[in-house]
Amino acid sequence: MRRGRVRLRTGVAALLVAALIAPAAGEAAPRRGDDADVAGPRLNAYARGRLAESDGALQDAAAAFRAAMSGDPSSVDVARRGYRQAVMAGDMALALKSAKILDKAGELPRDGVVLLLIDALQRRRADDARALTNRLEAEENLAYLGPFMRSWVSVIDGPYDPPVIPVDRPWAVFAVRYLEEQLMLQRLARGDVAGARESLNVARERKTVFLPQQRITLANRFATLGDKASALALLTADDGHDYAAERARIESGTFATPDALTPLAGLAALLERLAADLSGDQPDIAVLSIIRLASLADPVDPDIRLAVARTALSLGYLDTAYAQAGMIAPGSVLWIDAQGVRMTALMRQERTTDAVAIARQIAAQPGAGVAERRLLANVLLQSDDYAGAADVLARTIALPGGTQDALLMLQYGAALEQAGRWDAARPALEKALALAPENPVVLNHLGYALADRGQELPRAIMLLEKANKIRPDEPALVDSLGWAYFRAGQADRALPLLEKAVIAEPGNPELNEHLGDVLMVLGRVFEARQAWAAARAVVGDDAVSRARIEAKLQPGVTPVIKAPPLAPTL
Repeated sequence: MRRGRVRLRTGVAALLVAALIAPAAGEAAPRRGDDADVAGPRLNAYARGRLAESDGALQDAAAAFRAAMSGDPSSVDVARRGYRQAVMAGDMALALKSAKILDKAGELPRDGVVLLLIDALQRRRADDARALTNRLEAEENLAYLGPFMRSWVSVIDGPYDPPVIPVDRPWAVFAVRYLEEQLMLQRLARGDVAGARESLNVARERKTVFLPQQRITLANRFATLGDKASALALLTADDGHDYAAERARIESGTFATPDALTPLAGLAALLERLAADLSGDQPDIAVLSIIRLASLADPVDPDIRLAVARTALSLGYLDTAYAQAGMIAPGSVLWIDAQGVRMTALMRQERTTDAVAIARQIAAQPGAGVAERRLLANVLLQSDDYAGAADVLARTIALPGGTQDALLMLQYGAALEQAGRWDAARPALEKALALAPENPVVLNHLGYALADRGQELPRAIMLLEKANKIRPDEPALVDSLGWAYFRAGQADRALPLLEKAVIAEPGNPELNEHLGDVLMVLGRVFEARQAWAAARAVVGDDAVSRARIEAKLQPGVTPVIKAPPLAPTL
């Protein structure tokens, strides 16, 4: 549940993409029985595509629709299905071919204009790019791209015209979020290091989160222009990644000279930002489409590739997640993150044994350090081998600097706790808190663990109130505070917090179970059973939790009101 960016699921951001995957205004909607229009030699390929689509096999679906389209290159029926599958699969050729057919028929989905813009920029057709930018604004969907892309085209086609956000447009407040980053990129592209430095400083003041590979690339750009100080300032390890090698290259002057910045890079950055802001904890098809468009604009960017993998993983496209993460090369600052996605994809395909074996191989490689061992521990935790994870983490902490790593100590304490070793877990959690007293994840885990056991309840509540102040409206943190109030005998105070958490994250079984427990204690039996039934509906294959919830739902039985602690999100 941890994110470094503000969610924009509602309000202006939602307005910008409300019709993203819907037909454009005035165009025909797909008709009931459209499949019946597909006949002839392409029928079998079309049927295979529909089956693959229903199975979530993106690459297979795209391949089948590509074959169907080859049988009838002008089929609108095939293009309707082929377009969306091609975008989600990252198949530029099929997506573009489908988009042109749909555009001619007046049925191009809204994001199709962005695809056509990517094509125009790839072909360096400045006039076409300007016309498509104007079309984005006229159709008022993803219109925030307009000022930026018009300016980017001027970077390559002159004269340069900086982006100006019209304050009277409904999307202006949204576009302003991206202004300084885009100005910085354009100034770097034009060699204006002083201006780029100014934009970087403003972006940092506005808490802009730069992604790992983006930090390295930006640092190399500043260093190329002679600004070593700005380059090194970007390469701080405050995001959990190790930039020591990149810093050394900057210091010695052996850094890689980056490719020239282009309008495609600017567009990719804008789309990646939008996808991240919209994704929250449960991305949807629109988010996958946006981040895939970013990858079509910049096919080799590791940050975007990892974002595609993570989004696909969240949506259950496990083969795509595994394949995309596998494209991130060893030696990349994102390689361990990518392996985490791959291991999770394997486990969700019921290949836990394979995931554990691969993670053990990675941790056993010569030169493996904290990151590789933490990956193994995470895999063991996900496979419910808490004792094994605690053993790996104990050996990891013994490495130089291990006892000074707050998140490592937190993970170790969490593993011990889940292994049933609270007496050993608490000192590790207290150490994590001493190292990171302002970290809401650390505050939440220790506070919840104390409250759930009825220990030091005033302190537990204080820790959880502090976590909620640092990161307000986070469902897991709100739930933890509500549960602490409940354990302290303040059910009336707990109830609105637990209701708020469930409204924010209705698909979380722990939150629903907690709400049911509080409602039952307050005598609201019918509502309590509704909350437990909701928890049962989304509990998945967790047999222990399912059995506990089922016991609470038994008629004529007074339920035991006690739920397990939430696992920490690292």
